[in-house]
Amino acid sequence: MTDISNTTPRSGAVTLPRLLVWLAALVLLPYGLALSQGLEIRNVYTELVTALSVAGLAAMLLQFVLAGRIGWFVRRAGLDQSMLLHRKAGQWIAALFVLHPFLIVLPRFIVAPQLAASDIWLTFTAPETATGVYAMALMAVLVLTSVFKDRLPMSYEAWRLSHGVGFAVVAVLATLHAITNGRHGVYNHWFDAMWIALCAAAVASLLDTYLWHPYRRARRPFRVAAVERASARDTLLTIEKDGDFPFDFRAGQFAWINTSGHAGNLTEHPFSIASTPRDLPRLSFVVRNLGDYTSDLAGLAPGQRVYLDGPFGDFTLEIAASQDIVLIAGGVGIGPILGLLRALRDQGCTRRVRLIYGSRNPEDVVARDEIAAAEAQMADFKATLVLENAGDGAERGLIDRMVLSRKLDADQIAKAAFYVCGPPQMTRLVVRTLKSLGVPRRHIRFEQLAF
Repeated sequence: MTDISNTTPRSGAVTLPRLLVWLAALVLLPYGLALSQGLEIRNVYTELVTALSVAGLAAMLLQFVLAGRIGWFVRRAGLDQSMLLHRKAGQWIAALFVLHPFLIVLPRFIVAPQLAASDIWLTFTAPETATGVYAMALMAVLVLTSVFKDRLPMSYEAWRLSHGVGFAVVAVLATLHAITNGRHGVYNHWFDAMWIALCAAAVASLLDTYLWHPYRRARRPFRVAAVERASARDTLLTIEKDGDFPFDFRAGQFAWINTSGHAGNLTEHPFSIASTPRDLPRLSFVVRNLGDYTSDLAGLAPGQRVYLDGPFGDFTLEIAASQDIVLIAGGVGIGPILGLLRALRDQGCTRRVRLIYGSRNPEDVVARDEIAAAEAQMADFKATLVLENAGDGAERGLIDRMVLSRKLDADQIAKAAFYVCGPPQMTRLVVRTLKSLGVPRRHIRFEQLAF
């Protein structure tokens, strides 16, 4: 349905090691200042639990920035990679939040186990810890609804609003808890200042997403130019600028589309752009009809107003400056891959370009004639069609190790730039296979069609 890129990090992107360095700096700097002003070291276990708690709260507040669309941060860090890290880190941070009170009283189970139960009860019922208990309980609910959102009778829009507002409440409650219960602020008010600054940044990031971005969208409206059938299961949505305003993108990027008619409506979903900058002021998207919001797109009428937030993403040709290129698409993953192929064609690319395109049935194939024409138009381009239910001119099966081994030579494996896009299971399998064949990780860009 929707897609958020999940790519090999580019230079400057937010990665787990970089995030850990930031957290270490946030924890160690004020902690060191507190020690210099008389903070007493109690014991190794207590200080370790304290450090984990501080790091956990700092990481939770940074989650807002990772999930936001702040312009300067997105340009530097990459929205695709920061969103990936946001999802992966969320469950670990929630676990640390829930474990926090139990870690504090854990020594009691060893020293005085008969008092442990009463200590836990006091921890959860003491008035001074109420903000922390409320924050922990609310976070647990929000994380569970995020993990199981596809199984809940809740619309994406309702989930998104509750997710954003709910975590803003968690951020404020947790910050109040840290300031009123943390002993570090007694020795170093910079610690309290850090919590207030991080909480303010978290709330500001939320306001940027829910207020500033709708305002920008309202000033840059688009309209539906055409809605066409791309295949038996896919729709080709073409929109165009409805006014004179600057807009540019790189082939392979994605944008959030809002078709509600109101710029501030939360009904927006990310889709990859299948066209190239040369096609502006028009943009095209290949959308698979899955019976939800995607099916509604097929009912849009020409002239209907839509709004766009973007472009975002690093599934672009920059890493392939002088390399041969291998494009691998599964199903509707052909959308951004088409954007890359069209850009290479428009640029008059003379490098060796290969496309391996997998689908279920012949009637599900998108742009088959255009791909065939590109073989004659480009200097060195060949396409391989792989179908589960083979038709004329296609191989039968899946894009597996056998197909990749047969279609890739040693030079491509060692030097080519690979772009992989498709459903999560297919993408993971292909990327894993490419690595096992010897393709360097830095040569692979991949995008999973899931959010």
